[in-house]
Amino acid sequence: RIRSMNMLNSYHAQIPSHHYHSYDPKHSFDSYEYFKNLVPDTLFFIFYFYEGTKAQYYAAKALKEQHWRFHKKVKMWFQRYDKPKEIVESHETGTYVYFDTDLWQQRTKEDFKFEYKFLEENTLDD
Repeated sequence: RIRSMNMLNSYHAQIPSHHYHSYDPKHSFDSYEYFKNLVPDTLFFIFYFYEGTKAQYYAAKALKEQHWRFHKKVKMWFQRYDKPKEIVESHETGTYVYFDTDLWQQRTKEDFKFEYKFLEENTLDD
């Protein structure tokens, strides 16, 4: 067993010279430009697992730009599925797509009453 480990440690891969090139990333991970092109499921992951970071901020901003709305009481993201059946001063009722953090997937909720007092209203401007 020790012999095989020594063999692995002495192995050096030969990388052809045509594989060496300068890498110039199109976007920095520290810029909103990178985050705004990510799909919602990736943004949800970043939002929930990178709490308190700039990445979480950019993920939230990108989700809002994609018409997702954060519900402060249930701590989930919602998006209108179609035009609300009812819109009054305090709430709207209709069908929504929401990101279920327990099942880790987007689901649909019909006849959901979205009370505006639970809507996160931070505009997330830089």
